[in-house]
Amino acid sequence: MMKQEARMSQTPQQKAERAVIAALLSSPESYFELGGRLIPEMFTTEGDRLVFKSVASLAAQGKAVDMVTIEAEMIRQDAALYGRLNGLSFLRETLSALRNDSHILVHARLVQEAWVLRGCRDVLRKYGSEAEVPGVEAADLMASIRKELDALDLRLTSEKETRSAGDVAREALADSYRREEERRSGVTEEVLTGIRSFDELTGGLHPKDLTVLSARPSMGKTAVALNWALRAAEQGKRTLFFSVEMSEEELVHRLLAILSDVEPEKIRYRGTTAEERVRLGEAATRLESLPLRLVYCGSLTIDEIRAMLFREQAKEGVDLFLIDYLNLIHVPQGKGNSRNETMDLALGEVVRKVKLMAVEMKVPVVLLVQMNRDCDRRSAPFLPVLSDLRNSGAIEQVADQVVFVYRPEKYGIYQDPKTKEDLRGVGYLLVAKNRLGSVGKAVFRYNPSMTRFTDYDDRLL
Repeated sequence: MMKQEARMSQTPQQKAERAVIAALLSSPESYFELGGRLIPEMFTTEGDRLVFKSVASLAAQGKAVDMVTIEAEMIRQDAALYGRLNGLSFLRETLSALRNDSHILVHARLVQEAWVLRGCRDVLRKYGSEAEVPGVEAADLMASIRKELDALDLRLTSEKETRSAGDVAREALADSYRREEERRSGVTEEVLTGIRSFDELTGGLHPKDLTVLSARPSMGKTAVALNWALRAAEQGKRTLFFSVEMSEEELVHRLLAILSDVEPEKIRYRGTTAEERVRLGEAATRLESLPLRLVYCGSLTIDEIRAMLFREQAKEGVDLFLIDYLNLIHVPQGKGNSRNETMDLALGEVVRKVKLMAVEMKVPVVLLVQMNRDCDRRSAPFLPVLSDLRNSGAIEQVADQVVFVYRPEKYGIYQDPKTKEDLRGVGYLLVAKNRLGSVGKAVFRYNPSMTRFTDYDDRLL
């Protein structure tokens, strides 16, 4: 069977089918990009057909899709065929050659077209002989042919159906009113960050939304993200914080500092007083009670991070996840990546997958992104703009929100030129993009060690 399928896969049609299967196995979330374009019957070999059917079944049930769950579903669907195929081993050669899903839509289109052409040939054979029958009604015959060809034509497009604007409007309003009632009763799908002016401006972090949090080095983006994660956990939101840069211990030092108001350097090496140790003990007890989990993922690819996320979702659930930060995520340079592929394209692909994860899991995601140095070359007050995103590529296109962390103090600006107010210990969250809301400026205060963030007062700066 394996040898037979390997031979069949050498045709262009079979190569396209096998490429789709390889993409789904290497990046299961790419199934949702297909948008119903493919059905199992479009695959000509029984092995590829079974794999695709298993992926589609898992996705329809909302279950995690990975190598293990796919093989389990293959056994459930057809244990005898699974045995003859020896699991997924018949795909070993293809998987070693194709390691990403960058062209899955191109290959899916080839699979669609090949299936439609096979259908056309079947229709022509079926009705060709009928056209030779004496007395056949030409109009009836043409109507039958047209009906079958129209059904095939529909398969060249997505299964997704059009919806009237009125129907969508009614559903959107019903959902809006439902969430409004939930908010009145103290239940929210949105995750509040704890910075009042930001939450009032944006409504917080919304399910399925990708919020990009960006800043220059040492501006405080990790500190902001940790404060957001902590405040989310305090609301009972099951929060997962992935760090590509800092270990779990370093993150905990910062969290303990936030909760105890003891500087991180004291915890790490300078030593603490008896009173500070009491506060740290209370902070540790408080952390134990919160649904906040930390993961150091310095060597993981985005697909491996995704697999971890879905395992956590299956075990305990996830209401929010944060990734710190994009520019350090491991991007493998194997056969699947062209030598000419730029880092912009590679990281743009990572951003796209992070957004798909948010949509697939129906939770908010915060992705930290480094800025380039362009803002430092401007004249005061050195305000950032969207083009300052390092390796920006698709970042500003895919993100639902782009938020910059900005502290005037970092640029030696200690006083507001208009109001003359003291800007030491004052920071801004600059909302530069908000797909479904307002852009603007939120103000906060921070302590000298940049661990604790609090609301600013109502005075405008």
